[in-house]
Amino acid sequence: MKKFILSAICTCAAILVSAQEPVLYGYAPEQMAETAQVAQGQGGNGFLGGLVCFDPALDPAWKRLEGHQVKGVRCYIRADYKQARQDRSFIMHTVGSVDATPTKKICDFLEGWNEIYFDEPLTIGSEPIYLGMQVYEQRGTSHPFVSYGSASVPGACWINLNKEGWTNYTDRGTLLIQAILDDEAADKIDNMVYAQVATTPQTVAPSKTFDCEVYFNNHTDQAINSVELQTLGQGDEKPYITEVTFDTPLAAHEGRNIPMEIYAGSETGVKQWIQLTVSKIDGKATQEALPGMSYHYVTVDAFQRTPLVEEFTSQYCQTCPFMIYYLDKAMHEYEGELVYVTHHTGFAPDYFTKSGEDVLTYLFGQQTSFNPAVMYDRRVFAGEISPVNGAQVAETTPYTDAFNAVAPMLAMAEVNIEFTYNTDEATITPTISGLINSELVAAGTQTYLSAYLVEDNIPLSDEYFQAGLVEEEGAPEDLIESFRHNGIKRHVFTEHIGSPLSLVEGNKYSVSFDPITIKPEWVTDNLRMVAFVHLIDQEDMTKNEVLNAAQKWLTANGAVQGIQTNADAKFFINADRTITTPANVTSYRLYNTQGQYIPAGSRLQPGVYIVSYKTTAGTTGTQKLLVR
Repeated sequence: MKKFILSAICTCAAILVSAQEPVLYGYAPEQMAETAQVAQGQGGNGFLGGLVCFDPALDPAWKRLEGHQVKGVRCYIRADYKQARQDRSFIMHTVGSVDATPTKKICDFLEGWNEIYFDEPLTIGSEPIYLGMQVYEQRGTSHPFVSYGSASVPGACWINLNKEGWTNYTDRGTLLIQAILDDEAADKIDNMVYAQVATTPQTVAPSKTFDCEVYFNNHTDQAINSVELQTLGQGDEKPYITEVTFDTPLAAHEGRNIPMEIYAGSETGVKQWIQLTVSKIDGKATQEALPGMSYHYVTVDAFQRTPLVEEFTSQYCQTCPFMIYYLDKAMHEYEGELVYVTHHTGFAPDYFTKSGEDVLTYLFGQQTSFNPAVMYDRRVFAGEISPVNGAQVAETTPYTDAFNAVAPMLAMAEVNIEFTYNTDEATITPTISGLINSELVAAGTQTYLSAYLVEDNIPLSDEYFQAGLVEEEGAPEDLIESFRHNGIKRHVFTEHIGSPLSLVEGNKYSVSFDPITIKPEWVTDNLRMVAFVHLIDQEDMTKNEVLNAAQKWLTANGAVQGIQTNADAKFFINADRTITTPANVTSYRLYNTQGQYIPAGSRLQPGVYIVSYKTTAGTTGTQKLLVR
């Protein structure tokens, strides 16, 4: 198997080549878009090592290579590291253990792909081999290593910061490190495709299909049109077989994510495995490859998720209006239900900042807090180190992509909001109740509740000012005109960080709060109750997930606040009490008179409903519906 050396990752990639094209083996693709790269490092001065483990006990392909030789390392570096004079940069290998004494080859690295050969080749045996490199990372050229974020192959991302010890990061993707093999090894690895569920973590129901993306890595020299994919879930006795046909052929050595359905295993639990293998390529049997393992929360009592979107902002933040303009636009265009809240902390306190709410900046981890920043269900996406994401792109797509990433996840909690709104005394008395997933409870996981009264659509004033509202080049024309303060926490019912939940029989909870008085300056039609159940772990940012969220408007008018009323569409109620959507309507949302969102396609109970919609002409409107 002779491979061409590809430098598609970076146009300025430098390659140190041997006399002939090498035989290469690794788990990351040789080609990838820059958006798929995840930079690895510490961001400052210090030693940085990276290794990939090739274990014959786990990888059948590496087992077949026993007796062949590893001649060197092919690796990708984001900047030049010419440190050979100080013995600070080298390729290396260890055998048997990641902590064994390494064999090194001192070298300089150039930006891009590098191929460096050991002075003496290493013979592949029955023990695992750790193969990689080290540099002295510099602040001016930080995060030198690159991993492919969509392939989290176990053992394919070992990192050592400042010589403090090796850590196996299975959630950071797969380092761009490949073994350079002897020429005779080619036929042992020339008929394989690696497959793995890429969109993790996932929460799924047992013995049912779920939507995800599968990463396919073509190890062959030929383009592939189709594969036979075998899925074996934990608890299943035989695999589920799917024929996968690629829209465009999977090129030689290409790695690609394919949206598809995967069948979950029958066994339930917090960390259940799903194993993918490719058994045929274009109808012909393949060589056995490393099984692609992913781990999932498989449960029978999960709930429909309403994603929580949280923004860190400040009235003094100059860049917030420009960037959050696109977040607001994305939320308005999103067809599903979202719960939105702002935290006025992390940069500079202002009029809306609540005393003690700066405790939430722990979610930034070791990063410096900043505005604007956004969280989506406090989920840490692949390749990230904290749930906090920078809001720094002047387009809606990144926000919509994040909504779509978290929305399909089954929720591990049910959240119901009820309240008594006394209009005569202007008080609200809320109760939050629901269920917690039984397996989560059985694992002894503590859950927390956060609950707020939130106001939207607050116009600018002397008190409610906002920095950064300027008519500069590139700013949206309606930036100043359309700006409102949204998601403002008027009252916090729980601890800022969240209050621990106590459960009763059946994993149920119910929390009632003392009444609060609605202040005269608050607009009742703009007020809504927000509640969400979540986890808290200040040491591990991946364990702060929001299990589910809910909201309920104070008045029915609040559910359609800010939507212009017109009469250019007509909805009808069918005999089975579902809605017929007019041909000129592209999307709609339905609410009951208490402001609760009703999912599309629901069979409606008798009563009055309000539908807000968007037409093909781009107009929006509302309509009241009477269901008898």
